[in-house]
Amino acid sequence: MGRIAVAAGTAVLLSIALAGSSQAAEGTFFYNRADTGAEAFLGSTPNGACLSIRGGAEHALNDTDTDARLYTNSSCTSISRFLGSRQSDDYSAPFPTFVKFG
Repeated sequence: MGRIAVAAGTAVLLSIALAGSSQAAEGTFFYNRADTGAEAFLGSTPNGACLSIRGGAEHALNDTDTDARLYTNSSCTSISRFLGSRQSDDYSAPFPTFVKFG
C-alpha cells in the first residue's frame, strides 16, 4: 500500500514538473491579416519569444493552451492586449503586429 502511495505521489510531482517546464504553447494561433484580410497562423509558438504577426491582426484566435499578449512593436514592450488560451478577439488600428506566449 505504501509503495502505491509513493508511486502515485511521484507521478503527480513529475507531471507538475513537466507542465512547468513547457517550452512552447501547444496548438495554433490563427489570425486575419489586417492588410489583406487573409487568414494566417503561427504553428510554432515558443513561450517568451516575441513573434511577428505579418500584416497585423484584425482578428485573432488563440487556439493554444497558453495565454498570449499582443503588441504593436518588435520588442514586445508596447502596451499589450491580453488574449487568453482558447479565446478570440477583434482589433482596430494600431493593429497588433507581434505576440508573446507564456
